[in-house]
Parts: sequence; structure tokens; C-alpha cells
Amino acid sequence: MNENINVLTNCILFNHLSFEELKSFLSNISYTVKSYKKNEMVFSPNRSSDTLGIILTGSVDVQKIFASGKAVTVSRRYQQDLIAEASIFANIDCYPSTVVSTENSNILLIEKSNLLKLFTMDERIMTKFLESVSNRILALNSTIEILSLNSVPAKISYFLLLEQKKQNSNTIQLKFTKKTLAEHINVSRPTLSRELKNMQLKGMLSFTKKTIEIHSSERLEDICAE
Repeated sequence: MNENINVLTNCILFNHLSFEELKSFLSNISYTVKSYKKNEMVFSPNRSSDTLGIILTGSVDVQKIFASGKAVTVSRRYQQDLIAEASIFANIDCYPSTVVSTENSNILLIEKSNLLKLFTMDERIMTKFLESVSNRILALNSTIEILSLNSVPAKISYFLLLEQKKQNSNTIQLKFTKKTLAEHINVSRPTLSRELKNMQLKGMLSFTKKTIEIHSSERLEDICAE
């Protein structure tokens, strides 16, 4: 358990607490740690939205799956990230999205009643929880803006400009595969590859498997404005 607490001290909810403080708080609530295999479902629209997840190891994809079977990856979450924080206090019965483990993962699960106990123990935990929810809403707005763009080059450009600002660098390090990026901006993997190659030929960027180097932010901005 000590290893899990070390991870949790870097989670947004608890990064103001010492190891011993967090250990004491956790000893006063109920929670579970569950292991998930790659591609195993963590949360689904068929499950009551009464539990918060915190990733201890591994990663998950938050997906919207349509009746046609098509899946759009809304975001990917990594170690220390929260899962379903925007759902647990919403006026809904079930989770609005599907959460799937992208690799073997361990996730700490806290039910709503025990999360509320944590809030009463330290109001800073509640403040940080609200901060996380607000950040997720802003990220969702960015995703909606990407999906609303008409052309694939505009979607790619907008995504890269957002990441450039977030990473404060012209060298964008992708935390996920290009397949996941294609799902994130709602285009096919071959289409994404073709458009990236076209943009590279035009001198706007260059890319490798996990890195995209922006050569002209101005041209990317022009594409978004078209």
C-alpha cells in the first residue's frame, strides 16, 4: 500500500499532503484497488455513476461509443489522473462515457460517500477536486472545438496549437499513438497520416512516431481560420 500512497501524493487531490497525512486520511475511509487488463472496461454507461477512479499504474481511454459501433476517444488518462470526476456528483444515473484500460492498470476506486468524508477531513481536497472538474470541462470544450472544424488540416492544426501552448514548446510530444489521435479528432488513421505528410511537404511541420515539430505556427493558425 505504501507504493500506492507514493503515487497518490502526486495526484491533484492529495499533492498538498505528506505521506503520513495521506496514509492517515485513507485509513479512515473505505476504498478498493482493482487491477484491469488491457482493453478491459473500467466504467460503462450501464454502471451507476457513484465511484471516482484514480489511476495508480497504467492508462485508460475515455470513449464515446455510438450506436453504429464507432468509438471516439475523448481523452486518455494516465498515472495519478482522476476518472469520472465530472460524473460522480452529476444528476445522472450512469456514466455518460465508456472508460477502457489501454494497458494493464491498477485503479483506486472511491465511492461517493467516502469521497465526501475526505472533503470533510480537509476542504483543500474538495477545492482541488473542483479544480480538476473545471479543467476537464475546459479540455472537453477544446475537443468540441476540434470536432466542429470542417477540414482535417484544421483539426490537426488546432490540436497542435493547443499542445504547443500546453507543452510550451514547438516540439510536441505525443502521449498516445496516432491511432488514438485520429480517434480524438474524429478522422481515420490513414487520413491523419496522409494529411500530416502533406503538411510536412509544405514545410509546416515534421514528425516521427511520437514527436511532431511545428515549423510555422502562423500557417497553422491560418488553416484554423479558413
